[in-house]
Amino acid sequence: MKKFLLGLFLLVGATSFALELSSSGVKDGVIEKKYGTYGKDQYRGMPTLSMPFEWKDAPAGTKQFALVIEDFDAVEAVGVIWLHWLTLIPGEAKALPENASATDPKLIQGENSWWSLIGGSLPKEEVARYGGPVPPNKTHTYTITLYALDKELDLKKGYYLNELYDAMEGHVLEKSVLKAKYEFEKK
Repeated sequence: MKKFLLGLFLLVGATSFALELSSSGVKDGVIEKKYGTYGKDQYRGMPTLSMPFEWKDAPAGTKQFALVIEDFDAVEAVGVIWLHWLTLIPGEAKALPENASATDPKLIQGENSWWSLIGGSLPKEEVARYGGPVPPNKTHTYTITLYALDKELDLKKGYYLNELYDAMEGHVLEKSVLKAKYEFEKK
C-alpha cells in the first residue's frame, strides 16, 4: 500500500503544472536588441516595440493577467527601480504578439518610468505603454512577472505600479517570473 501511495504521489506531482512565462524575443537569456535602446522603434529616446510573450498552464479561475517589467539594476545607475511596462491582459489570452503595446486595444496599460525627470519627462499620455530597456551603465537584468488574477481589476489607462499592487492584493492565483538581460554596448 505504501508503494502504491508513493507512486500515486509521484505521478500526481510529476503531472502538476505551474504558470510558465516565456518570450521568443529572449534568446539564451538575452533580450533581442530591437526591443530596447538599439532598436529602430523609438519615441523621444523611449524604445516602443514591445516584446512578444507566451504563457501556459494558467490556473483555473484566471480572469485577468498582469504583466510587469522592472529593472532593479537601474537603482545603481539612476537611484530607482525602472518600470518598463505595466499591463493588464484579458484572462482568456495565452500570448501577446510583438508590438502588442501599440496594437492591442484590449490591454489596459499603466505608466512606465519614462514620464520621470530621469526619463526625459515624456508626456503622460505617451508613457502608458511599453518603454523598453536602455541600460545606461552596464548590461542589466530585467525581471518580467506575469500574475494570474482571480478577478478583473478596475484600473484605467495610466495607473501607477502601487495602484496595481494594491488592486491585486488577495487576488493573485499564481505568478511566473522570467529574467532576461539586455546587453550594454560601450560607444
